[in-house]
Amino acid sequence: MSSHSSNPDADDGRPDEVPLHRNLYDDLSFNELEPSPTFTEEAAKQFFPVHEEERIDTMDSPVVIECAYPGWQPGGDHYPAVPETKGEQIQELVDSVEAGAAAVHVHPRDEDGRPQWNDNDLLVDVLDPVFEECGDVVTFSQGWSTSPHADYVTGVHDLLERGDGNKYCQGGVVLPPGLFGAGSLHSISTIKEAVRYYEDNGVKPIFQLYDTHVLRDLKHHLIEDDELEWDPYIMSLRAGSHHSQTTNNDPWSYFKVISEIYNVRQSVEDSVVGLYPGGRNWLPMLMMGLVAGANVIRVGIEDAYWMYPHKDELIQKNSEVVEMAVEIAEMLGREVITDPDRAREFLGMKYTSPR
Repeated sequence: MSSHSSNPDADDGRPDEVPLHRNLYDDLSFNELEPSPTFTEEAAKQFFPVHEEERIDTMDSPVVIECAYPGWQPGGDHYPAVPETKGEQIQELVDSVEAGAAAVHVHPRDEDGRPQWNDNDLLVDVLDPVFEECGDVVTFSQGWSTSPHADYVTGVHDLLERGDGNKYCQGGVVLPPGLFGAGSLHSISTIKEAVRYYEDNGVKPIFQLYDTHVLRDLKHHLIEDDELEWDPYIMSLRAGSHHSQTTNNDPWSYFKVISEIYNVRQSVEDSVVGLYPGGRNWLPMLMMGLVAGANVIRVGIEDAYWMYPHKDELIQKNSEVVEMAVEIAEMLGREVITDPDRAREFLGMKYTSPR
C-alpha cells in the first residue's frame, strides 16, 4: 500500500505533495522527545534549521573561459607545448575552443617560431581556419602597435577592414597608463583615443588591471569623465606576471585574487570582472577566482608554464588546460558559457562582421 494518502478534497485527485525543503521536526510529536529543561517544544521546532538557509549568489553568474595561446614563451625542449608550425597553432586553437573556450587571445608565431603581435596577415591566416571549424568565436586581440606613444588605432583599423567588421578584434586589449610594451607610452590621451575609436567601431575595450592604481585611473579619467559609454565594462585582473612576488607566495596570492575582485566590484558597479592567473601559482588562483565569482577566466600557455605549483611538471597541451578549467568550474557549480553568441551577449559585445 502506498505511504501517501489521497486527499478527497483535491481537485486533481493526486496525493498531497509534501514540500521537500522544510523542517521535519514540525511533524514530530513533542512528547516523543526526551523531556529536558533546555530542549523545549519551541527549541525543537528550530533545531538545525537547514531548510531556512538562504542562497549565496557569489558563484551564481556564468563564466567565460578565454584561451591565451600560443603566447610569448620560447618553445622547443624548453616548452614543448609551444607550437612549431602554423598548422599546430590552428589545430590547438580549435581543440581549445572545442574543450570549452568561447574566447581566444592569439599572438601568432611566424615560420621561425617567433611570436608576432602586429602581423595582421599572420593573425588572419591563423584565425580563419578556427572560424571555419568552430564558428564565430570571440576574439580578444592586442591591436596596439609599438611606437613612442602606443598606437591603438592603426592596427585595429586594418583588422576591421579585413573582417568587414570586428571579426578579428571583437575585444581590444587596453593596457594601463604608463610605460609598457617595449617602452611604449600608454598615456591617458592615448587610451582615451583608443576607447573612443573602439566603441565607435564595435570593438569592446578590455582593460588590463596590473595594479590597484589602474582601477582608480580608469574610473577617474574614463568612467567619471564619461569617456566610456558601452557598458558593462570589462575589467581584467592581471594576477599572473611571472616576476610577481605576491602571486608566487601563499597565502598572499589567494588574498590578492579575492581582494582585487571585490575591489573592482565595489569601485565599478557595472563591471564584468576578468581574472588572468599565471606564473607558478596559476591553478590555485584560477580556482580562487572561480570561487570568488570572476566572470572571465583566462588560461593558456601564454601565462602558465608549470602544471602544478608544487610539482616540476610542464603543461603538455594548451587544450588540456582549458579542459581542466572547464571541469573545475562545473564541479564548483559554475555555468560555463561555450556558445560565442551567448558569451558576447553576457559580456556586452556585438558581432559586426557578415556571417
